[in-house]
Amino acid sequence: MRAIPSRRLSRPRAPLPDRGPLSMSISLRSLATLVLALAGGGVAAAPVLQHYQHEQVLGTSLRMSVAGVGPAEAEAAHAAALAEIGRLEAVFSTWREDSELSRLNRAGAPLPVSPELRRLLALCEHWREASDGAFSCRLGGPLQAWREAAATGVLPDRVQLRRQARALAQLQPEPASVLPAPSPGLLQWQVDGVAKGHILDLALQRARDAAPQASGIALDIGGDAVYWGGPEAGQGWRVGVADPLAPADNAAPRATLQLRSLAIASSGHRSRGFKVGRRQYSHLLDPMEGWPLAYPPSATVVAPDAATADALATALSVMPIRDGLAWVEQLPGVEALVVSDRGVSFASSGWHRLLSVETGAAAAAWPRPLRIDYEIPTHDAARYRAPYLALWIARPDGSPVRQLLVLGDRSRYLQELPQWWRLYGRDDESAVHGIARPTRLPGHYSVTWDGLDDQGRPCPPGEYRIELEAAREHGGRQRLSLAVHALDGQARHLPRAGDEIGALYAHRGDDAP
Repeated sequence: MRAIPSRRLSRPRAPLPDRGPLSMSISLRSLATLVLALAGGGVAAAPVLQHYQHEQVLGTSLRMSVAGVGPAEAEAAHAAALAEIGRLEAVFSTWREDSELSRLNRAGAPLPVSPELRRLLALCEHWREASDGAFSCRLGGPLQAWREAAATGVLPDRVQLRRQARALAQLQPEPASVLPAPSPGLLQWQVDGVAKGHILDLALQRARDAAPQASGIALDIGGDAVYWGGPEAGQGWRVGVADPLAPADNAAPRATLQLRSLAIASSGHRSRGFKVGRRQYSHLLDPMEGWPLAYPPSATVVAPDAATADALATALSVMPIRDGLAWVEQLPGVEALVVSDRGVSFASSGWHRLLSVETGAAAAAWPRPLRIDYEIPTHDAARYRAPYLALWIARPDGSPVRQLLVLGDRSRYLQELPQWWRLYGRDDESAVHGIARPTRLPGHYSVTWDGLDDQGRPCPPGEYRIELEAAREHGGRQRLSLAVHALDGQARHLPRAGDEIGALYAHRGDDAP
């Protein structure tokens, strides 16, 4: 299964039909199993993996697989999941005028809210608070303004949108409630950033209740998915993560994961957005501005439940990459891959443990990482400022391979690193903020290169160059270039040759040569 995000609840459509145990939605493999069982004089065939697929479910496609049970039990799980999805769509959809949420958004006065809708809105507010406002379900009004702009070709009033977004952010919960006070004409709920995940969790539970003997169930709606158990004993579900820079349906996945009793969601895909005139705008809005984010990263999140994965994927596409990944590290059972607009990958510390055997083997093409030791020399100066510094791997022709280190996170001064700025900084602000760290005082430091490029692909053996560039306020500039071979194990060394960068070593092993 390939995780390609589609993050809206469906437009109005016909109700899901009732499906009996021999529905035509049963796959050919399932039907063949039934025929063999009947031909065998009533002796049931061994359970096989049952597959189902539907279009126009929550405005996108649904794929479901059930393992460890026969066709009748699998169909019961399938029917239960579809029924639950249909029931919840009638509550949560913002595209169906007859849904409970649409009625609430249209109301000129407070309305009673069902327990299902109250739980979802409470989930929205939980993640808004946990993300410090990066995730918000309160932006229905600004999003509607952008839909109208796309239809008319006229941009919304930016000042008015900013006022509206900030007024929405300031709404406070009612006493004894986690929800903000009703604000007719201002607060329009837009729950697509978490509703699909919440629906997936509840639909999975209904499917498990309907087929308690099942050993695994996979439920995928538009690329956001939940995987319980496994397709076979001791195995996880093999899941491809779509490459946000390669939107073709048949593009190779950026990574392949093995998931067992986990959920996955993605956000920030380039295929979505608002086109106003000749310009394309992101569908992700700055919650404090009501204006589309410029060059937002895409994010894929794996979490214990689909609602968490769904909300976090949206939040990580809005937050600075570094801050988002630092937050993920604090959340139990959560891993994430964030890809900048230019294709530079940033992963949480445990992401590699989710990779399939094939992906892991490719990533481990280098038996030991290349260690690079560098020095920031001491200066006897009253107005000393620690240097801004960038270190990256390049091919012999100078084309960039992998960005390893940036010290200093203010674009104004990073531009004083001209070679790095030309290759990376000027066109990829999100990558700058994702990898940049504070400047460092004089001393000896190390980084490693694992043999992967900026897109997470293994690099072939051969010649490469370590590029190191530094610039200092009230000081000078310096650039070093050290040739290395990827796998020969030979240490390389450049002695100190200037004021801003000290000695540079490249080697394998724990000790410098």
